[in-house]
Formats: sequence, structure tokens, C-alpha cells
Amino acid sequence: MRASLPLSGGLLLALLLLPLTARALPERTWLVAIGHDQGARGEVGLLYAESDARAFAEVLRQQGRVSSQRTVLVLGEDAASVRRTLQEINATIRAQAGEGHPTALVVFYSGHADATALHLGGTELPFEELKTLVEGSPAGVRLLVLDACRSGAVTRVKGVTAAESFRISLWDELTSEGLAILTSSAAGESSQESDELRGSFFTHHLVNALRGAADQDDDGKVTLTEAYSYAYTQTLRSSGQTVALQHPTYSWDVKGRGDLVLSNLQDAQGRLGRLRLGAPALYLLRDGRRGGAVVAEVAPERQLRELSLPAGQYFVQQRERDEYREYQVTLAAGALVELAALPFETVRYDRLVRRRGGDKRFVQSVSLLGGARGAMLLGERASPQLSVGYGLDFDWGSLGLRLRGATSQGAALDGGLRHRHDELGLGVSLQRFVDLSWASVAFGLFAESVLHRQTFDTQRAVEDRRALGVAIGSILAVERHLGGGAALRLEGGPVTGLFGHTTSQDGVARGQELASPLTWWGSGGLVWRW
Repeated sequence: MRASLPLSGGLLLALLLLPLTARALPERTWLVAIGHDQGARGEVGLLYAESDARAFAEVLRQQGRVSSQRTVLVLGEDAASVRRTLQEINATIRAQAGEGHPTALVVFYSGHADATALHLGGTELPFEELKTLVEGSPAGVRLLVLDACRSGAVTRVKGVTAAESFRISLWDELTSEGLAILTSSAAGESSQESDELRGSFFTHHLVNALRGAADQDDDGKVTLTEAYSYAYTQTLRSSGQTVALQHPTYSWDVKGRGDLVLSNLQDAQGRLGRLRLGAPALYLLRDGRRGGAVVAEVAPERQLRELSLPAGQYFVQQRERDEYREYQVTLAAGALVELAALPFETVRYDRLVRRRGGDKRFVQSVSLLGGARGAMLLGERASPQLSVGYGLDFDWGSLGLRLRGATSQGAALDGGLRHRHDELGLGVSLQRFVDLSWASVAFGLFAESVLHRQTFDTQRAVEDRRALGVAIGSILAVERHLGGGAALRLEGGPVTGLFGHTTSQDGVARGQELASPLTWWGSGGLVWRW
């Protein structure tokens, strides 16, 4: 059986030759983790390629039964050093072949590459040569993982040199062997690293998959298929927030084969702590407290998924649809912590936006408020008013659009004619929120254009009067969250108007004058944010 797959573009290739019966990595597994932040001349230096190699080696050492004595880190070395390391390890495996113990070789690379070779600090290791070194190893299980790509134009995108596509094509000569190929991005796409995650998207999610995030059947083991499926989904989600989308690919042309177990969560008991997550959501784990380095960004598809992590303090953010839940977690070695049993602080998205946190640039809102406004003309009483509004909350402030209606009745002083005064206003507002533990306080200004209309209750022939004006006022508001996106809002402040007013005597118009009353207003009602 022959398997062939194009690997041009960003690439995470996993070449796997494994026995027919699925099993975990054997005790005698050699791991070579290669990382290089510098590529060929003219390629932008990476920041996290070498730390990616360390992270992959550490998770396999802790949870993949890979001994420290058989783990080799090759960081910042040239092609000759990488070649020599692989040749020496193959010689060691060959020398021990007569002892009859199962063996495995895992090779990981993170750094620059094009479609024909790895770029290692100005030197190149051709893919064909690397493939031959891994394929020709006497180890029973061979796994090659490369997190690199062929081309890209974004700063610190992995690989910036274009070259002709090349195809991996291997013969499966024995019935007990198979071939699996994984890529971190499809042909023509770039593999990216993230400043927030402090690593590449794919390696970060692959490492968290092996920590337990990918354990779909909750058997305490993470297989190659589970790890890829999880890393694919999360890499697609993470890269979807950037300029270059990544589509990891997976082709395993092996029929009737079992899967390979890459990590066993039970192996870490006593050395690591276990954190049991709650309902399916996006979880962001930081080292120490808020603002610490991102340790993991995981999105389990099932409830009560467990992660194995080093003992220590963690800040955990559970990102729900309408809010964040923030926990402070202490993990002890060998202990299990239930996240759902811990106290948490709820932070809504509007608050996150206002303090420049979270993923959203703004939050939308609608409001329905009822209240009253003081008299605008002599002889009038306070008038009821109703308003509907739409708002956008940004990190620098909140913009609002409001449609308001009000009506009042009174008797003018120039003859005692009873009248009705209707107002219809359309305005904008600018507010700034201060979020407290129990409520949010806002202050700001509003301005509106107002249509005034007076109608008279009299037997005399008195024409209705209309006038256009403006109103300017200040806002002082308090909001209390009720649950979900709903909040109770109370607001008020001074307001002044400017409009033309017709003077009259005994119902007869005498002239026009400019009215500029100063009065008060207040409202209360519901706000809904999303």
C-alpha cells in the first residue's frame, strides 16, 4: 500500500509506522525535540519555536512515558548537529534491538522551513534526508512532527521562503505498518505563533490535547486521532482571529489499524495536579494571577474534562456566551480540584470591553426607560416621558442613540388658556462607566433635537403651535445587573432647552421669543446587552 499527500505550505507532518495492535508509546521511546528561532537569511526571527520544542518534550516526558534519559533537546543547532543526533540515536536503538524490547522514536521540529528543507540558522536539512533518517530508524514506532510552513508575509509567520511543492510518498512494505500524516495548515497557508499563547497555535493546542483536553471518551488516554481532532478544531478557531486562517489536515491510509496512545493521564498522578473543568466552554488558564503568562487555552467539547498540570497557582477564566467566570485555583501534586466547586467572580462582556479585556471590540445594548421631566414653560407641571435607546459600549466610552416622547399640561399665564405640550426628541449621548463590585456608575452628556407642539383646550379659535429646538443635558446613572444580559438602570440630571416660543395675550399671538428653561429629568427601566 502506498500513501501520498502533498505537503506544500505550512506543515506539521507526522510520519507514523506502528504495529497492528494499538498501544501506548513503549517504555523504550527516544524523543528528539528540535527547535530553532532563526531560519534562513531574510526570514523574520521567531520567538517561541525553541520553547515549543521544550513544551512538547515536557508533556511527553510527564504523560507519555518518555524517560528523561532518552529525551534529547536540540535547540538553536545547525543542520549538521541535527543530522548527527538522529544518526547517533538510530545507532543506539539498533545496538539494543537484540534485547527484544519494543522501541519507538519521536522527532519534533518547530521553526522555519520551505517546501524542501528545514531552515536551521542559515543551514538546511532537506526533508528527503530527514524522512530517510526517520523511516530508516530501527525503532518499531516512528513519529515525525514538524510545525513549520512554506511561505507567509505576516510578522513571525513560520517560514517566509517560497519553493516548489514536494510530496511525501512512502511504501508500506509490511502488513503491520501504516502511515499517518498531519499538517498544521493546508497548502498555501501559514503556520503562526501567538504572543499571548507564547507559542505556535498548533503546538500549543497539541500540547494541551496531550494534557487531557482531547480525551473524548474519558478513558484517561489521549490517542493520536483524538489529539489531532482537538488540535484541528482549536487551531482553526485561534487562527480565525488573525489574517491567515490555518486548516490542519490529517491523512492516515491504514486500514484495520488501532490507534496510537500518545499520553496517559494516569501516569502523571502524584507528580502533577488535576483540574476538572466544568461545562463545555472556552477556558483560559494563566500562571499565577490575572495578567500572568497563558498556560493553556482549551475548549473541551464534553463536560468535566480533566487537565493534568504542574502544581501551582492558576488564574482560570471560563468564557461563557454572556459573561466570564474567573477563578483562582491552587493545584497540589496528586490532587484533584473541581472547578465548579470553587468560588468565582462573574465579569460580563460589557465590563470586559470597558476595561480592555476579552475578545469583543464593543457590546451592543437596547433600553426601555420611563420617567419624568420638569416643566419647560411657566404654568406647566412635570411631564411623564418614555424613551427607547440603542447603545454601543467601547473601551473608551459608550455611545447612545435615544428616541424620547413626553407630554405635559398646564395653563399659560397670559389669559389662563389650558394647553397640552407634546415633545418628540431624537438625540445622542456619550457616557463613561465606572464599574464597581455591586453596580456600574455612568456619567456623561446628551444632546437632542426636539419637536415641540402646543394644542389649546378652548372654545376660541387658537391655532396649534409648533417649534423646533434643541436640548442639552448631563447624565448620572446607576446600573445593577439582573442576570444574563439584563440590567436595571436609574438615571437623571439637569437639562436645558432652546426653542422658539410664541407669546400671546387673551389667546392672541403677540410675538416670538427664545425660551431657554433649565429643569431636571429622571428615568428608570431595563437595559439588555449582548
